[in-house]
Amino acid sequence: MSSQFLPATARRFTNAYIVDVTPELAQQWLDLAGFNRSIDYAVVALYVRQIKEGLWRRTHQGVAITKSSILIDGQHRLVAVVKAGITVPMIVFVDEPEENFEFIDCGRNRSQVDMLRLSKRNQALSTIHTSTLKAFLEGRFCNKITWSNAELNREYNRHEVAINFIVDLFQGERDTSINDPTVRGFLARAYYSVEPAQIAAFVQKLRQDRDDALIRNFVHCLHVWNDRKKTTRYEIYRRGVQTLLAFLQGRNDPSRIDVSYDVFPVPNDKS
Repeated sequence: MSSQFLPATARRFTNAYIVDVTPELAQQWLDLAGFNRSIDYAVVALYVRQIKEGLWRRTHQGVAITKSSILIDGQHRLVAVVKAGITVPMIVFVDEPEENFEFIDCGRNRSQVDMLRLSKRNQALSTIHTSTLKAFLEGRFCNKITWSNAELNREYNRHEVAINFIVDLFQGERDTSINDPTVRGFLARAYYSVEPAQIAAFVQKLRQDRDDALIRNFVHCLHVWNDRKKTTRYEIYRRGVQTLLAFLQGRNDPSRIDVSYDVFPVPNDKS
């Protein structure tokens, strides 16, 4: 937005600066911060990964320090700079009123679906897309990973065709045991190794064919293994890959198919 659109009453900030925050400077501000909320090191780790992967950007959100050197916003950002050991630019507000801490972060947070929709300009994207993408990225070990919005957007852009293809195949499926993130995840990974038409045929049988013993047995597992703990997701992934391979090979018994390795590796795999 150009300044020509601002009203005549608009005033420039006189206490905001763009600062290249070094790890040393970040630590100095943290040392002077005084009492603050407990640090969430999972959030710090997320920020550190963004910084190291070059996904950190200077935005209007940064650091706020009061006249008495109390840090009221930006603690986790500063800890991440220290941990990463990398200098990053930030907007820094100084001489802020101390009572302003009561009014920070009071707005509605943007969900990862919100961010993906904004990035792709597509309101049709849903949590089914993000959950499929996350399961896809977690891979055969099904290790839950906390993804930043920037990371998830990057990975969706890399694998958009595979993710959308699988989500579309399950469109309208109300059985959540079948329309499950882990199932969609391994099928999206298979997209890079298996002909899409074969995957589509497998999903059609999964959704409609209970006369096929191979499919019926897998669907039974999905209905029974419904706690969705990590060990359960791992078994669903393993059994699903075995069932898909058995389907492709025309075999009735998937139990002897070796899936001790990454059967469906993908480009830029993060699992």
